[in-house]
Amino acid sequence: MRKILSLLLLSVLLLQAEETLHVSEFEVSLFSKFSKNPVQLETSMIFEGRDVEVYDFKIIDALNVVIGSFYAENLLTSKGKEGLKQAIINYTSDKYGIDIDFVYIQKLNIKKESSTYDIIQAMKKEGCCSK
Repeated sequence: MRKILSLLLLSVLLLQAEETLHVSEFEVSLFSKFSKNPVQLETSMIFEGRDVEVYDFKIIDALNVVIGSFYAENLLTSKGKEGLKQAIINYTSDKYGIDIDFVYIQKLNIKKESSTYDIIQAMKKEGCCSK
């Protein structure tokens, strides 16, 4: 009887076990409040929850959609980063029924995306392409 109860308890614990999904070097372009040019965001995140490894493609989709709803400047603050985490959790739950318990931001870098004009101007400063 104890063996059966132990096996039953173990199986319930395994069903409740969380999975971990690592998303590394994720890149996306964002709008800036102050610049006419888009900026590039590079991030690495860890997601903990149920079925996050199985539905990794849905989480990547949610990450694209949710990050695109933020301005780059908002993600520089701790309040913006916490808002991003909560928005990802809420969106994946509402849209896909995926339970994400925790989102950990390992890296979040924002850099200005250079336009072709900026590149040409930089090359001209170095003496290339001048007439």
